[in-house]
Amino acid sequence: MSEASKDIKQDQEIAQQTVFEDDAVNSISTLAEKLKEKKLQEKRRRFKKIATFTVLGLIFYMFYWLFKPFIGGPGYGVCKTFIELNVSYPQTILLSEVIPTRNNGLRIWFAYTDSFGSYRLEPFMCVFGKDEKTGGMILTEAKLGKLNIDPIVVERFNAAVPYLITHPPDLTLPAPIPDSLDSIHFETDRYRKKIL
Repeated sequence: MSEASKDIKQDQEIAQQTVFEDDAVNSISTLAEKLKEKKLQEKRRRFKKIATFTVLGLIFYMFYWLFKPFIGGPGYGVCKTFIELNVSYPQTILLSEVIPTRNNGLRIWFAYTDSFGSYRLEPFMCVFGKDEKTGGMILTEAKLGKLNIDPIVVERFNAAVPYLITHPPDLTLPAPIPDSLDSIHFETDRYRKKIL
């Protein structure tokens, strides 16, 4: 073969090698771009998942606060326990309304069945003060209906107040009484199964 044909063959081989190298460089750059794109897609998926869980968490949190019952303070727990201890049949007690008063106290309206079997609705008033020795809360005055409860009974009950504050009873406030007479009306026929 002549040298000219060798040079042409060599030029062709060099040209093929540069084409292969260009293809290799292009394929490497496309692989890098594909990897970048894949990572970007994974980040987007992760962001979408986090955003979805965050939005769902906020929605559930809002529903929790929407349907959560109202909770009273420690004074409500103390008054409620005092009522349960001083009514003859505490299992019949039905609390209906809790009203805070100006003199650092609570007025609780409750219904119960007395020892004669009659259903009675009465107010209970309890007034709180500060204990001079410990600095904690104590019951200073209690009134059932219009009668003041004996101060000796109140003083004996004050020994249990620190325990009731640290280990409170159920502090769920009762549902408020409806303002209108129409909302008090309860249709029992709506819930009964009609036979005929």
